Amino acid sequence: MKKNKGSYRPFFLRLGTIFMYFLPAVFLINLITPVRQFSEMENRVLSGRPSVTASSLASGTFSSQYETYVNDQFVMRDLFVRIKAIVDRLMGKVESNGVYLGKKGYLMEAFTPPDETRLGNLLTAMLAFKTAHPDVAQYAIIAPNAVNILSDCLPTAAPAVDQNPYIDRVYSVLANAGVTGIDLRPALSSHIAESLYYKTDHHWTTRAAYYAYLEAAKAMGLDASLVTYQELPATKTFQGTLSARSGYRSSATDEIDVFLPVGNELSYVVNYVDEQRRVGSFYQTSRLSTRDKYAMFFDGNHAQVRISFPGAPKGTLLVLKDSYANSLVPFLAPHYQTIIMIDPRYYYGDLALLMEEWEVDDVLYLYNANTFFSDTSLELLLSPD
Repeated sequence: MKKNKGSYRPFFLRLGTIFMYFLPAVFLINLITPVRQFSEMENRVLSGRPSVTASSLASGTFSSQYETYVNDQFVMRDLFVRIKAIVDRLMGKVESNGVYLGKKGYLMEAFTPPDETRLGNLLTAMLAFKTAHPDVAQYAIIAPNAVNILSDCLPTAAPAVDQNPYIDRVYSVLANAGVTGIDLRPALSSHIAESLYYKTDHHWTTRAAYYAYLEAAKAMGLDASLVTYQELPATKTFQGTLSARSGYRSSATDEIDVFLPVGNELSYVVNYVDEQRRVGSFYQTSRLSTRDKYAMFFDGNHAQVRISFPGAPKGTLLVLKDSYANSLVPFLAPHYQTIIMIDPRYYYGDLALLMEEWEVDDVLYLYNANTFFSDTSLELLLSPD
Protein backbone atom coordinates (compact mmCIF):
# COMPACT_ATOMS: atom_id res chain seq x y z
CA MET A 1 0.00 0.00 0.00
CA LYS A 2 1.54 3.32 -1.08
CA LYS A 3 1.81 5.97 1.62
CA ASN A 4 1.07 9.57 0.79
CA LYS A 5 3.57 12.33 1.57
CA GLY A 6 1.53 13.53 4.52
CA SER A 7 2.16 10.28 6.42
CA TYR A 8 5.88 11.18 6.69
CA ARG A 9 5.19 14.60 8.13
CA PRO A 10 5.31 13.57 11.84
CA PHE A 11 8.70 11.90 11.27
CA PHE A 12 10.24 15.00 9.68
CA LEU A 13 8.71 17.22 12.36
CA ARG A 14 10.31 15.11 15.09
CA LEU A 15 13.63 15.08 13.23
CA GLY A 16 13.53 18.84 12.83
CA THR A 17 12.70 19.29 16.51
CA ILE A 18 15.65 17.09 17.50
CA PHE A 19 18.06 19.18 15.42
CA MET A 20 16.49 22.41 16.66
CA TYR A 21 17.39 21.47 20.26
CA PHE A 22 20.55 19.48 19.51
CA LEU A 23 22.56 22.29 17.88
CA PRO A 24 21.96 24.90 20.63
CA ALA A 25 22.66 22.24 23.25
CA VAL A 26 26.02 21.39 21.68
CA PHE A 27 26.83 25.11 21.41
CA LEU A 28 26.08 25.66 25.11
CA ILE A 29 28.03 22.58 26.18
CA ASN A 30 31.02 23.82 24.18
CA LEU A 31 30.77 27.20 25.92
CA ILE A 32 30.85 25.77 29.44
CA THR A 33 33.35 22.96 28.76
CA PRO A 34 36.89 23.95 29.89
CA VAL A 35 39.33 24.57 27.05
CA ARG A 36 41.68 21.62 26.61
CA GLN A 37 45.34 22.54 26.22
CA PHE A 38 46.58 19.18 24.98
CA SER A 39 45.12 16.11 23.31
CA GLU A 40 46.73 13.00 24.77
CA MET A 41 44.99 10.90 22.14
CA GLU A 42 46.48 12.93 19.26
CA ASN A 43 49.66 13.88 21.15
CA ARG A 44 49.49 17.54 20.16
CA VAL A 45 48.72 20.99 21.54
CA LEU A 46 45.16 22.09 20.81
CA SER A 47 44.19 25.53 19.57
CA GLY A 48 43.02 28.00 22.21
CA ARG A 49 40.30 30.63 21.88
CA PRO A 50 41.69 33.38 19.59
CA SER A 51 41.69 37.02 20.66
CA VAL A 52 39.47 39.43 18.76
CA THR A 53 41.49 42.34 17.38
CA ALA A 54 40.83 44.91 14.68
CA SER A 55 43.73 43.58 12.59
CA SER A 56 42.64 39.94 12.85
CA LEU A 57 39.09 40.85 11.83
CA ALA A 58 40.28 43.01 8.94
CA SER A 59 42.72 40.41 7.62
CA GLY A 60 40.29 37.53 7.99
CA THR A 61 42.68 35.53 10.19
CA PHE A 62 40.27 35.57 13.12
CA SER A 63 37.66 33.50 11.28
CA SER A 64 40.18 30.82 10.30
CA GLN A 65 41.69 30.78 13.81
CA TYR A 66 38.23 30.51 15.36
CA GLU A 67 37.31 27.66 13.02
CA THR A 68 40.45 25.79 14.08
CA TYR A 69 39.63 26.49 17.73
CA VAL A 70 36.07 25.15 17.35
CA ASN A 71 37.30 22.01 15.58
CA ASP A 72 39.90 21.33 18.27
CA GLN A 73 37.66 22.06 21.25
CA PHE A 74 34.44 20.47 19.99
CA VAL A 75 32.86 18.43 22.78
CA MET A 76 33.45 14.65 22.43
CA ARG A 77 35.80 15.38 19.53
CA ASP A 78 37.71 12.10 19.92
CA LEU A 79 34.49 10.09 19.69
CA PHE A 80 33.34 11.94 16.56
CA VAL A 81 36.73 11.38 14.90
CA ARG A 82 36.27 7.62 15.36
CA ILE A 83 32.68 7.73 14.12
CA LYS A 84 33.73 9.73 11.05
CA ALA A 85 36.44 7.17 10.27
CA ILE A 86 33.90 4.32 10.42
CA VAL A 87 31.49 6.20 8.12
CA ASP A 88 34.33 7.04 5.72
CA ARG A 89 35.35 3.39 5.50
CA LEU A 90 31.78 2.32 4.82
CA MET A 91 31.71 4.86 1.99
CA GLY A 92 34.98 3.55 0.58
CA LYS A 93 37.17 6.49 1.56
CA VAL A 94 40.81 5.69 2.37
CA GLU A 95 42.01 9.08 3.67
CA SER A 96 41.10 11.03 6.78
CA ASN A 97 42.75 14.16 8.17
CA GLY A 98 45.81 13.70 5.98
CA VAL A 99 46.23 10.03 6.87
CA TYR A 100 45.96 7.22 4.31
CA LEU A 101 44.49 3.87 5.26
CA GLY A 102 47.25 1.81 3.67
CA LYS A 103 47.70 -1.85 2.88
CA LYS A 104 49.22 -4.43 5.27
CA GLY A 105 47.79 -2.49 8.21
CA TYR A 106 49.83 0.69 7.67
CA LEU A 107 48.55 4.18 8.33
CA MET A 108 50.59 6.66 6.32
CA GLU A 109 50.88 10.42 6.70
CA ALA A 110 50.35 12.33 3.46
CA PHE A 111 53.13 14.58 2.20
CA THR A 112 52.34 18.22 1.48
CA PRO A 113 54.69 19.94 -0.99
CA PRO A 114 56.59 22.83 0.60
CA ASP A 115 55.98 26.46 -0.17
CA GLU A 116 58.71 27.37 -2.65
CA THR A 117 59.53 30.71 -1.03
CA ARG A 118 59.79 29.18 2.44
CA LEU A 119 61.96 26.31 1.19
CA GLY A 120 64.24 28.75 -0.61
CA ASN A 121 64.60 30.81 2.57
CA LEU A 122 65.44 27.71 4.60
CA LEU A 123 68.12 26.57 2.18
CA THR A 124 69.57 30.08 2.10
CA ALA A 125 69.75 30.06 5.90
CA MET A 126 71.48 26.66 5.93
CA LEU A 127 74.03 27.82 3.35
CA ALA A 128 74.69 31.00 5.33
CA PHE A 129 75.24 28.91 8.46
CA LYS A 130 77.79 26.81 6.60
CA THR A 131 79.54 29.96 5.37
CA ALA A 132 79.66 31.31 8.93
CA HIS A 133 81.26 28.07 10.17
CA PRO A 134 83.46 26.87 7.29
CA ASP A 135 85.72 24.70 9.44
CA VAL A 136 82.87 22.71 10.99
CA ALA A 137 81.89 19.52 9.17
CA GLN A 138 78.16 19.63 8.44
CA TYR A 139 75.85 16.78 7.47
CA ALA A 140 72.14 16.51 6.68
CA ILE A 141 69.71 13.63 6.97
CA ILE A 142 66.24 14.19 5.50
CA ALA A 143 64.62 10.91 6.48
CA PRO A 144 61.99 9.69 4.01
CA ASN A 145 58.61 8.91 5.50
CA ALA A 146 56.57 5.72 5.14
CA VAL A 147 54.61 7.29 2.27
CA ASN A 148 57.92 7.26 0.37
CA ILE A 149 59.67 4.00 1.28
CA LEU A 150 56.44 1.99 1.63
CA SER A 151 54.70 3.52 -1.38
CA ASP A 152 53.54 0.04 -2.45
CA CYS A 153 51.36 0.02 0.66
CA LEU A 154 49.46 3.15 -0.34
CA PRO A 155 45.78 2.69 -1.19
CA THR A 156 45.11 2.12 -4.87
CA ALA A 157 45.09 5.42 -6.81
CA ALA A 158 45.88 7.46 -3.69
CA PRO A 159 46.89 11.00 -4.76
CA ALA A 160 50.15 10.89 -2.79
CA VAL A 161 52.77 13.51 -3.63
CA ASP A 162 56.28 12.17 -4.30
CA GLN A 163 58.83 13.35 -1.71
CA ASN A 164 61.85 12.36 -3.79
CA PRO A 165 62.25 15.44 -6.04
CA TYR A 166 62.25 17.71 -3.00
CA ILE A 167 64.75 15.57 -1.07
CA ASP A 168 66.98 15.41 -4.16
CA ARG A 169 66.86 19.17 -4.51
CA VAL A 170 67.88 19.77 -0.89
CA TYR A 171 70.82 17.38 -1.09
CA SER A 172 71.98 18.93 -4.37
CA VAL A 173 71.87 22.51 -3.06
CA LEU A 174 73.59 21.59 0.20
CA ALA A 175 76.30 19.56 -1.54
CA ASN A 176 77.30 22.60 -3.61
CA ALA A 177 77.94 24.44 -0.34
CA GLY A 178 79.94 21.67 1.30
CA VAL A 179 77.18 20.16 3.45
CA THR A 180 77.17 16.37 3.09
CA GLY A 181 73.75 14.88 2.47
CA ILE A 182 73.26 11.37 3.86
CA ASP A 183 70.69 9.72 1.60
CA LEU A 184 68.91 6.93 3.49
CA ARG A 185 66.55 5.88 0.73
CA PRO A 186 68.69 3.10 -0.82
CA ALA A 187 69.52 1.55 2.57
CA LEU A 188 65.95 1.66 3.86
CA SER A 189 64.57 0.34 0.58
CA SER A 190 66.93 -2.64 0.80
CA HIS A 191 65.33 -3.57 4.15
CA ILE A 192 61.76 -2.95 3.04
CA ALA A 193 60.62 -6.40 4.18
CA GLU A 194 61.49 -5.50 7.78
CA SER A 195 59.61 -3.31 10.23
CA LEU A 196 60.85 0.20 9.39
CA TYR A 197 57.84 2.31 10.32
CA TYR A 198 55.13 1.95 12.92
CA LYS A 199 51.73 1.05 11.55
CA THR A 200 49.80 3.47 13.75
CA ASP A 201 52.36 6.28 14.09
CA HIS A 202 54.35 8.66 11.88
CA HIS A 203 57.77 7.79 13.32
CA TRP A 204 60.28 5.28 12.03
CA THR A 205 61.13 2.29 14.19
CA THR A 206 64.35 1.86 16.15
CA ARG A 207 65.47 -0.68 13.57
CA ALA A 208 65.12 1.90 10.80
CA ALA A 209 67.02 4.39 12.98
CA TYR A 210 69.81 1.81 13.36
CA TYR A 211 70.09 1.37 9.60
CA ALA A 212 70.16 5.17 9.30
CA TYR A 213 72.98 5.26 11.85
CA LEU A 214 75.02 2.80 9.81
CA GLU A 215 74.71 5.09 6.78
CA ALA A 216 75.58 8.14 8.88
CA ALA A 217 78.64 6.37 10.28
CA LYS A 218 79.98 5.82 6.78
CA ALA A 219 79.54 9.47 5.81
CA MET A 220 80.80 10.90 9.12
CA GLY A 221 83.84 8.63 9.49
CA LEU A 222 82.54 6.80 12.56
CA ASP A 223 83.47 3.22 13.45
CA ALA A 224 80.10 1.43 13.54
CA SER A 225 81.75 -1.69 14.99
CA LEU A 226 82.57 0.21 18.20
CA VAL A 227 79.48 -1.18 19.93
CA THR A 228 77.44 -4.33 19.30
CA TYR A 229 73.70 -4.14 20.01
CA GLN A 230 70.89 -6.50 20.83
CA GLU A 231 67.29 -5.67 19.96
CA LEU A 232 64.76 -6.01 22.78
CA PRO A 233 61.05 -5.11 23.05
CA ALA A 234 60.13 -2.23 25.36
CA THR A 235 56.35 -2.37 24.82
CA LYS A 236 53.85 -4.03 22.51
CA THR A 237 50.95 -1.69 23.27
CA PHE A 238 52.02 1.50 21.47
CA GLN A 239 49.25 3.27 19.59
CA GLY A 240 50.48 6.26 17.62
CA THR A 241 49.26 9.65 16.51
CA LEU A 242 48.12 8.61 13.02
CA SER A 243 45.55 6.25 14.47
CA ALA A 244 44.34 8.98 16.82
CA ARG A 245 44.23 11.68 14.15
CA SER A 246 42.41 9.62 11.55
CA GLY A 247 40.25 7.37 13.71
CA TYR A 248 41.45 4.39 11.66
CA ARG A 249 42.65 1.17 13.32
CA SER A 250 41.70 2.43 16.76
CA SER A 251 42.31 -0.95 18.39
CA ALA A 252 45.65 -1.74 16.68
CA THR A 253 48.98 -1.49 18.52
CA ASP A 254 52.68 -1.44 17.64
CA GLU A 255 55.81 -2.77 19.29
CA ILE A 256 58.59 -0.38 20.32
CA ASP A 257 62.05 -1.92 20.51
CA VAL A 258 65.31 -0.66 21.97
CA PHE A 259 68.85 -1.56 20.94
CA LEU A 260 71.00 -2.15 24.02
CA PRO A 261 74.80 -2.60 24.03
CA VAL A 262 76.06 -6.15 24.37
CA GLY A 263 78.69 -6.68 27.06
CA ASN A 264 80.00 -3.72 29.05
CA GLU A 265 77.35 -1.17 29.91
CA LEU A 266 78.27 2.34 28.77
CA SER A 267 77.85 5.19 31.23
CA TYR A 268 76.34 8.40 29.89
CA VAL A 269 75.08 11.58 31.52
CA VAL A 270 71.97 13.01 29.85
CA ASN A 271 71.39 16.62 30.85
CA TYR A 272 67.97 18.19 30.20
CA VAL A 273 69.29 21.73 30.25
CA ASP A 274 66.17 23.87 30.68
CA GLU A 275 64.70 21.45 33.20
CA GLN A 276 68.02 21.28 35.13
CA ARG A 277 67.72 17.53 35.35
CA ARG A 278 70.40 14.89 34.84
CA VAL A 279 69.82 11.17 34.29
CA GLY A 280 71.96 8.22 33.30
CA SER A 281 69.83 6.78 30.49
CA PHE A 282 68.45 7.70 27.09
CA TYR A 283 65.22 5.90 27.95
CA GLN A 284 62.50 7.15 30.28
CA THR A 285 60.57 3.95 30.91
CA SER A 286 57.90 5.77 32.91
CA ARG A 287 56.60 7.05 29.57
CA LEU A 288 55.58 3.51 28.65
CA SER A 289 52.61 3.87 31.02
CA THR A 290 51.31 6.88 29.05
CA ARG A 291 49.71 7.10 25.62
CA ASP A 292 52.77 8.79 24.09
CA LYS A 293 55.03 5.79 24.49
CA TYR A 294 57.47 6.99 21.80
CA ALA A 295 58.45 9.66 24.35
CA MET A 296 60.43 6.96 26.17
CA PHE A 297 63.26 8.12 23.89
CA PHE A 298 64.79 11.10 25.72
CA ASP A 299 61.51 11.79 27.52
CA GLY A 300 60.06 13.33 24.36
CA ASN A 301 61.18 16.61 22.78
CA HIS A 302 63.12 19.28 24.66
CA ALA A 303 64.73 22.57 23.69
CA GLN A 304 68.25 21.39 24.57
CA VAL A 305 69.62 18.04 25.69
CA ARG A 306 73.33 17.43 26.29
CA ILE A 307 74.85 13.96 26.37
CA SER A 308 78.27 13.48 27.95
CA PHE A 309 80.53 10.48 27.34
CA PRO A 310 84.11 11.52 28.23
CA GLY A 311 85.79 8.41 26.82
CA ALA A 312 84.54 8.91 23.25
CA PRO A 313 87.04 9.35 20.38
CA LYS A 314 85.52 12.55 18.93
CA GLY A 315 84.71 15.97 20.38
CA THR A 316 81.34 17.74 20.12
CA LEU A 317 78.42 17.05 17.80
CA LEU A 318 75.53 19.50 17.44
CA VAL A 319 72.29 17.89 16.27
CA LEU A 320 69.53 20.16 14.95
CA LYS A 321 66.56 17.87 14.96
CA ASP A 322 62.97 16.78 15.20
CA SER A 323 61.60 13.72 17.00
CA TYR A 324 62.99 11.24 14.44
CA ALA A 325 66.41 11.94 15.96
CA ASN A 326 65.36 10.70 19.38
CA SER A 327 65.67 7.03 18.46
CA LEU A 328 68.87 7.50 16.40
CA VAL A 329 71.06 9.68 18.62
CA PRO A 330 71.73 6.88 21.17
CA PHE A 331 73.70 5.12 18.42
CA LEU A 332 75.86 8.23 17.89
CA ALA A 333 76.54 8.71 21.62
CA PRO A 334 79.57 6.34 21.90
CA HIS A 335 81.40 8.34 19.24
CA TYR A 336 81.31 11.84 20.78
CA GLN A 337 82.40 13.22 24.13
CA THR A 338 79.49 15.66 23.94
CA ILE A 339 76.33 15.62 21.85
CA ILE A 340 74.08 18.69 22.01
CA MET A 341 70.57 18.08 20.73
CA ILE A 342 68.69 21.25 19.80
CA ASP A 343 65.02 21.18 18.81
CA PRO A 344 64.45 24.52 17.02
CA ARG A 345 60.73 24.35 17.76
CA TYR A 346 61.46 25.00 21.44
CA TYR A 347 64.95 26.55 21.54
CA TYR A 348 65.36 30.35 21.69
CA GLY A 349 69.06 30.66 22.48
CA ASP A 350 71.90 32.06 20.38
CA LEU A 351 73.20 29.24 18.18
CA ALA A 352 76.43 31.06 17.29
CA LEU A 353 77.32 31.50 20.97
CA LEU A 354 76.54 27.84 21.65
CA MET A 355 78.79 26.80 18.75
CA GLU A 356 81.64 28.86 20.17
CA GLU A 357 81.14 27.89 23.80
CA TRP A 358 81.16 24.14 23.11
CA GLU A 359 83.73 24.22 20.29
CA VAL A 360 81.44 22.21 18.03
CA ASP A 361 83.30 19.89 15.63
CA ASP A 362 80.40 18.45 13.62
CA VAL A 363 76.83 19.55 12.87
CA LEU A 364 74.07 17.14 11.87
CA TYR A 365 70.65 18.20 10.61
CA LEU A 366 68.36 15.27 11.38
CA TYR A 367 64.74 15.63 10.28
CA ASN A 368 62.00 13.57 8.74
CA ALA A 369 60.90 14.93 5.37
CA ASN A 370 57.38 15.93 6.43
CA THR A 371 58.66 18.12 9.26
CA PHE A 372 61.66 19.50 7.37
CA PHE A 373 59.50 20.74 4.50
CA SER A 374 56.71 22.18 6.66
CA ASP A 375 58.27 23.60 9.83
CA THR A 376 59.65 27.16 9.97
CA SER A 377 61.56 27.01 13.25
CA LEU A 378 64.88 25.82 11.79
CA GLU A 379 65.06 28.79 9.42
CA LEU A 380 64.33 31.18 12.30
CA LEU A 381 67.04 29.61 14.47
CA LEU A 382 69.66 29.79 11.72
CA SER A 383 68.66 33.37 10.84
CA PRO A 384 68.04 35.06 14.21
CA ASP A 385 68.10 38.54 12.67
